[in-house]
Amino acid sequence: MQRFRQRAGVFMVIVVVVTLAFAASPPGGALRPADAQAPPTIRAAGLFSFPGDWSKSPEAIVTVFSPGQISWQFLTSASHQGSKEVLSGVACQTCHQGQEKALGEKLVKAGRLEPNPVIGKRGSVDVSVRAAFDDQYLYLRFEWRAPRPGASHLLWRFDGTRWVEWGGEKPEATKEKIPPSYEDRLALMLTERNVPAADGAQTGFNQAGCFIACHTSMENMPANVAGDRVRTHPYFGGVLRASDMRHYLLITRTVADETGGWDKVKTPIELDRLRAEGSFLDLWQWRAYRSSPIGYAGDDYVLEYRLSDGGRSPFTTPARPSFMYDQARMGFRATPEARFNELLPQLPLVMDRNAVPLDPAVRFAAGDILPRNILRTPDGSSADIMANGSWEGGRWVVELRRKLTTGNPEDKPFGSGRVVRFSLALFDDHVGNRYHQVSFVQTLGLGEKTTATVRAVRVGR
Repeated sequence: MQRFRQRAGVFMVIVVVVTLAFAASPPGGALRPADAQAPPTIRAAGLFSFPGDWSKSPEAIVTVFSPGQISWQFLTSASHQGSKEVLSGVACQTCHQGQEKALGEKLVKAGRLEPNPVIGKRGSVDVSVRAAFDDQYLYLRFEWRAPRPGASHLLWRFDGTRWVEWGGEKPEATKEKIPPSYEDRLALMLTERNVPAADGAQTGFNQAGCFIACHTSMENMPANVAGDRVRTHPYFGGVLRASDMRHYLLITRTVADETGGWDKVKTPIELDRLRAEGSFLDLWQWRAYRSSPIGYAGDDYVLEYRLSDGGRSPFTTPARPSFMYDQARMGFRATPEARFNELLPQLPLVMDRNAVPLDPAVRFAAGDILPRNILRTPDGSSADIMANGSWEGGRWVVELRRKLTTGNPEDKPFGSGRVVRFSLALFDDHVGNRYHQVSFVQTLGLGEKTTATVRAVRVGR
């Protein structure tokens, strides 16, 4: 049986100084104004150093925009004015080049394609992208404006009697009058081949980018099938242990209907064939809380589901509070809610560092906080991508490093003279899943003779 592991959430921050617009809240959950102090600097983990000068790599500005509930099913339906062009293989940019900001401002607001808006969310963000490579590695650098960094994730809170789930993402957390606690994230879907949107389709990733992997049956989409429908499915619930639908490709389905044929998955033999021929999308996920503090980015891929690469991921999420702080090392067993911002730099629970099994005999106070996610050093293919993420003066700077060729079947290869295509997604302001901002498909070329949106220059010679 193939090894698949879903990535859920993990609460992590290492020796980084982070902040959160999480203000102490009374047991009733009433919100108080966020800490007015300027956020402290967040330091990169520093597991690697870039061996060149980033100023010598050409800068490309990629605008990501709010897509609302746009899916592949919407783009190819009569509701989309350009559906015929999409189906005939016309690229999104042919009609919408330069319209990203206008589209984002329209789609981020309440309307037909956004029934549940995040109040105050930006419609678009400009991301600076630079790239470089040497004989071993590809390096990518991203920079964007973030007035306050989302460098926290899910929490447990002791209410005086028991531990309850706390924090969470917008807009649900704010509607429940709980301070939102959800990390910023940057993700790339990329491929060296034009993976088709569906069997026999004239359109593929080269034309429509990440939209070919986005379907109406996914979480927070119009035909969301999360819950028992997924859990009782023989493959998604029985094999993958999934409880919701995430990104997938229609080439893995026997039927493409208005829900994306979510439950009509092809046989394992057919899925193995698609994987072996490279008909999948590589997915890199830098997480400000669940991976960056220990110096890594998540390494996933998209085929019949959003799947994790082999090996151990950078985080784990126990179903109940299972770890507390080592008091001898930290000086406390849990973070008092009133001191959450003050103690945030010490918040991460990391295996083999400051985390010890939760002692049921320990008495906790009402308002004590523990992370729901536990950090750990990844291994195997899940440890392919190292990351340096830093925040200062209202801007994130993220560096990624991966071997040009990892030798792992879930990873796309890179090489001098090659051009690959990617879509960029950004999660900010404490949001998750479809509340991200996305880019149209971009090109990444390795070498001075390549023509691409982002051109990687050679370093180290």
